[in-house]
Amino acid sequence: MNAKNCYELAQQALALSARHDPQEIADGLGIDVLYEDDYHDLLGMYYANWGHRFIFLNNRLDDIWQRMVLAHEIGHDQLHRDLARESLQEFNLFQMNSRTEYEANAFASHLLMDNDDVYERLQEGCDIPALAKEQNVNINLLLIKLQQMAALGYDLRVPDCGDSHFFRKIRA
Repeated sequence: MNAKNCYELAQQALALSARHDPQEIADGLGIDVLYEDDYHDLLGMYYANWGHRFIFLNNRLDDIWQRMVLAHEIGHDQLHRDLARESLQEFNLFQMNSRTEYEANAFASHLLMDNDDVYERLQEGCDIPALAKEQNVNINLLLIKLQQMAALGYDLRVPDCGDSHFFRKIRA
């Protein structure tokens, strides 16, 4: 999926929440979000079958990570629902060598961060680590956002130094 299509799908989902709130978006899309304490290394998982859609989230994650994982799983709902119909599908979060994971990450970046806000802060001289902190996202998700914005035509020179396995390092 190209950056424009991913951005447009995310914008449609964003119409369900004025605050870039993934929980409101999931509710508006009719996705049941279930929080569980018993997940050890699992951050989140998406499942769809029999007309029902579920996102399972690790309740031991902090608010910032829960928000990012939920946005990522909504990306799977909007982009890859057909892959999760046969069985529970555990997607490997932020695995960049997987097309489905990169697309879900790109979608999440659009759900959580506004292009114009990000671009304006960069033009004001805000550096990438500070901007990630302001946006309440991991720096690697911000780098994906910047790659997407560059593909959409924003005048950006995006460093290609993100850690493609940063979600694997999170422990709940």
